[in-house]
Amino acid sequence: MKTLQVALTAITLASALLTSAASAETLRSGESPYGQVAVEAKNARVVDVMSTKSVSVTYGETILFQGAGGKTFAWTFNGLDGRSWNLKQFAPSGFVAKDYRVYVARNQLYRR
Repeated sequence: MKTLQVALTAITLASALLTSAASAETLRSGESPYGQVAVEAKNARVVDVMSTKSVSVTYGETILFQGAGGKTFAWTFNGLDGRSWNLKQFAPSGFVAKDYRVYVARNQLYRR
């Protein structure tokens, strides 16, 4: 009986660790710390990833990233501010091959 309790406890702990590792890319709210895919990007600033090494954005800003071969994707930076991210962390798979930094500045409009 005691062996069964130990086994169940071990399984529960292992499950909790795996869940924690799988959600390392999300905030407590379940959202991404990087922001989210932009629903609409018609007023977004366009950034050519192939001709620059990094970009500075302001929290809340939407960017339309252009990559090789005409690939594009839009992202709204409303996750965590005051940080920098590697574009590979949230770009679609295969969008960018090189390291590309995105610096997210604070926006006073979103401060209390």
